[in-house]
Amino acid sequence: LECLVLLLWTFLVPLAQAGQAEKERMHLEQKLYDGVTATSLWLDGVEEQIFITTSHLPEEETEIYLSKQESLAKEIKEITEEMDKNKNLFTQTFPENRDNKDVIEDTLDCLLGRLTLLESVVNQRCHQMKDRLQEIVTFKNDLKILFTSLADNKYLVLQKLAEAAEKPETEQMQVILQAEEGLKELDAGISELKKRVEKLQIDQPAVQELSKLQDTYDEVVKIIGSRRSDLNQNLSLKRQYERALQDLADLVETGQEKMVGDQKMIVASKEEVQLLLDKHKEYFQGLESHMILTETLFRKMSSFALLKETQSHSELMTQASAVLKLAHKRGVELEYILETWMHLDEDYQELTRQLESVEGNIPTVGLVEETEDKLRGRIALFQHLRSNLTEYQPKLDQVLDDGKRLLFSVIFKRSGSPQTEEGGYSSIACRIIPN
Repeated sequence: LECLVLLLWTFLVPLAQAGQAEKERMHLEQKLYDGVTATSLWLDGVEEQIFITTSHLPEEETEIYLSKQESLAKEIKEITEEMDKNKNLFTQTFPENRDNKDVIEDTLDCLLGRLTLLESVVNQRCHQMKDRLQEIVTFKNDLKILFTSLADNKYLVLQKLAEAAEKPETEQMQVILQAEEGLKELDAGISELKKRVEKLQIDQPAVQELSKLQDTYDEVVKIIGSRRSDLNQNLSLKRQYERALQDLADLVETGQEKMVGDQKMIVASKEEVQLLLDKHKEYFQGLESHMILTETLFRKMSSFALLKETQSHSELMTQASAVLKLAHKRGVELEYILETWMHLDEDYQELTRQLESVEGNIPTVGLVEETEDKLRGRIALFQHLRSNLTEYQPKLDQVLDDGKRLLFSVIFKRSGSPQTEEGGYSSIACRIIPN
């Protein structure tokens, strides 16, 4: 361009001198043409370089390229101004009667137009690169700010979670919800940075920093999520425990009522005693199983149980153990009563058969002839019957004693039938034949 300006200047000076030889003037026009052609080719090369994309260049290369483009824009501006001034001078000094004056002027105007347009394009490219560099700087600053904010957030989250560990579950859940809410803004910021990375084509170190930021964010999310999961499990376990504890309290209360009531049974048969024993075992075995279940659930949640809950649990377990101890004693008594009744019934049946046998052998008709032999025979018969009765007297006494002891624990239902078990036992003594 400088050569073209110089050539234009050297072309104008001879034109201003009168009597210029035609041959020399043609030579100067040729040199002017060659200069314009060379300049046009140079502009072609510059334009091709200008339209090379710079959006993928690293930051440092972009800065170097920007510096070169700014220098180029300055140079183009200076040359354009100088050429425009010399072109005006050429117009004033070039003879009006020259045939190629218009062609030369149009060529120079076109060249000036290209220079002006090129200057505008280069300036626009410079502004674009400056904007991109500024966006990169802003991105890096935002990345640092977000990193600092995330680090502070992580510290506060860990601190609040640690402080809430000894508090009720509702307060712990409130802390977790607040922590999750605080992460939403950070998540939005990270997502925005990712979009800007794709747009700006940030260099690899900045991308790695963004990746570290994402990893730190994921770590905080994982910590909060793990705490929420643990708390949900604890809450579920606590709800199970509370239901089990309430059920156990109801069972203990009912068991205490059973133990403090009248210990005498009102039954009509030993089958009813067996039924009572079965129900007794079923109830208190269920209470014991529920006690074990409640204790198991409490041990699972003991790590986060409050002192008040621990005391209540201990008190209820003590009450349950006391009730089970009484229930065991009562169960042994029921088994003894049932066993005694069964043996008593067997002995009663045996004694009844013996008495019926004796009664069957007692003569119902007096002697017609009371001869000595017949009297001796009758005496021998009664002595034999008496001997049989005497033989079963200890068992009869035992049956009576067992029956009396049974009456201390059992109240017999009296039905409308003439024969009840109580009446049967007591009638044995009445049916003994007197001496």
